[in-house]
Amino acid sequence: MPERYHTMSQVPTINQSHTVKVNDGSGVLIQPMTPDYAYVLTARHCLQIDKDATNGTLRPSHTVLSFCGEDIPILKIIEHDTKDIVILIIDSKPTNELMISCDSLVVNEQLRLCGFPADRKSEQDQYSSFLFKYDEIVDGKLILAPINNGVVASNIVGLSGGGLFTIEEKDSPILLCAIETKMDGNLLREYHGKISAIPISEFEKLIADPKNLYLEQPLAPLLPLHLSSFEHLRDFSFDVIQGWIEDDKLNFLKDRLRDISTNEIQVNLSPSEVFKEFKECLRVYNRPSNELRSRELWVALMELLTISILIDKPKIVDAAYVDNIMHSRRLIYIGVKETWQQHVSDIFKGKLNRFNENGIIVVKTLCSPQRNVSFSKVGIKKLVKNIARPPSDRRAITNIHSNLSKIHSIVDITALHAECIESKEGVFENHTDFFDFDDKKEAELRMLLAKEYGAYLTVKDIADVT
Repeated sequence: MPERYHTMSQVPTINQSHTVKVNDGSGVLIQPMTPDYAYVLTARHCLQIDKDATNGTLRPSHTVLSFCGEDIPILKIIEHDTKDIVILIIDSKPTNELMISCDSLVVNEQLRLCGFPADRKSEQDQYSSFLFKYDEIVDGKLILAPINNGVVASNIVGLSGGGLFTIEEKDSPILLCAIETKMDGNLLREYHGKISAIPISEFEKLIADPKNLYLEQPLAPLLPLHLSSFEHLRDFSFDVIQGWIEDDKLNFLKDRLRDISTNEIQVNLSPSEVFKEFKECLRVYNRPSNELRSRELWVALMELLTISILIDKPKIVDAAYVDNIMHSRRLIYIGVKETWQQHVSDIFKGKLNRFNENGIIVVKTLCSPQRNVSFSKVGIKKLVKNIARPPSDRRAITNIHSNLSKIHSIVDITALHAECIESKEGVFENHTDFFDFDDKKEAELRMLLAKEYGAYLTVKDIADVT
């Protein structure tokens, strides 16, 4: 049975408070990473004169109402060229707390579809929600089937543009996964209760499109869960492929590293704050801007900060310390399942702003661990020697020569973990016993980790370099 909201005196759930009416359909209200404005995500056909037309003409005016019935003026409409999605820019809603999920759905995963269906429009309580389960993805669209047999076509009409949210659990927040766009199948012949939805990643691409601006500025990105707190990156960090003979000790070591991440980094920092402050330092030449919000990048950055804490022993881990790291150990992320050497041109053509002489580049891709952990300046010069000179990109060539003179070495962080954790069971085995661990053992373990990682990530003074 659908969930219905009967009493306005009740405190709305996250699903309810972020669900809005868009003309005869629905939408989702979400605050992006800016205090200046907010978005309503919906299906484009909810704004069309003929809702069944492909990229049909938009209505001359639109009505957007909050869950409580308040009118929401539209400041600008951002349309997709071909897909049935649209973003309405509205006034800022700073109390909104909804975040998005960037994870792929798994078969039979349950989601809650929320909106204002037509069969509720004649009633005082118009909001409803239905449980669906994910079936498959077809042509980039998610196909979901209703969990209850009683869901019929009339229940779904009006839910176009409504959000598909994760199910609330004790330790997990509710996240927005997709926007419903249509009923799946032919209603007259084969309607089976399924719906089609467009994943939230397509809205992210629309936001990242450089032609889409507001007040002559690029659009603010949405906030994924992993940018809200380093704690949400914890379980993905320091993952290694091969185990130890005593895997319990390996897991204990990884937990100690993860505790440093969550206990000593997030006290004064959140990933979203680091994003705003240092995104230009993390940007890679010629790479898509949405990679800056990739979970893998932020996991790697958290790992680098954790290792740096072990090596540097800073008194406080705050934005100033991160700024210092950016000067000496610069993370470069390339979100492909290829080696970073295949993208060496992009690495070196970019401008290394605020990067000290003799610094270390730490690279991360989605590739399996490489054999070589570190490349020295000699090896780097051999890699870049064969980069073709683009006739129309002389500035990029200048950047290559400038960057070559700055960089002391390049370290592959995935290979680094393999070298400093996977292959060093004998080094750590006496300090990773859960039943024989105290403050002294913890201090010694931190020193051992600092020594192993520091062999590759210690930034040497220029005078020390021969």
